[in-house]
Amino acid sequence: MSLSPATKTFIYAVIVADLFAVTYFGGTWLLTGSILPHPEETKVVVAGAETAPTTAEGTQVAAAPTFDRATYTPDVGRGEKIAAKCKACHSFDNGGPNRVGPNQWGIYGSHLAHRADFSYSAALLEKKASVPVWDEAALDAFLASPRDYIPGNKMQFNGIKDPAERADLIAWLKTLK
Repeated sequence: MSLSPATKTFIYAVIVADLFAVTYFGGTWLLTGSILPHPEETKVVVAGAETAPTTAEGTQVAAAPTFDRATYTPDVGRGEKIAAKCKACHSFDNGGPNRVGPNQWGIYGSHLAHRADFSYSAALLEKKASVPVWDEAALDAFLASPRDYIPGNKMQFNGIKDPAERADLIAWLKTLK
């Protein structure tokens, strides 16, 4: 039986592809101990080398400067706009109603659980013993991550991760007197 030239070319191509696959996967297994690459990233640390964050494509990203509250000038107007994230659950008007969360008028400088007409979580009432008032530090920590600052509280908000946004919001809350 004689094979046509096209069949012979196809068979040779399959053999070459198989040899390539064996070489590639065999070499990968010899070098890494696994046929497929590991999903976790392996980093090589070189003493004295600075490492910058990289994107998924491997390009370097400039490191974000650290936030310095002492030199930052909060923007009250921006803080009012940031409060829009909170308005689904809180009102901010003097004498305004409680919603899912308590009215926030006058919260800055007030004690935790500042509204007598709101049913606070046991976790927040417990925190009241160690945090006497809602000052900048307490509000900043709470707004960054309510669940971490007061574990077990009822608030279902993930927090405001940007420290400048928190500073602006706190500056605006200070004006609600």
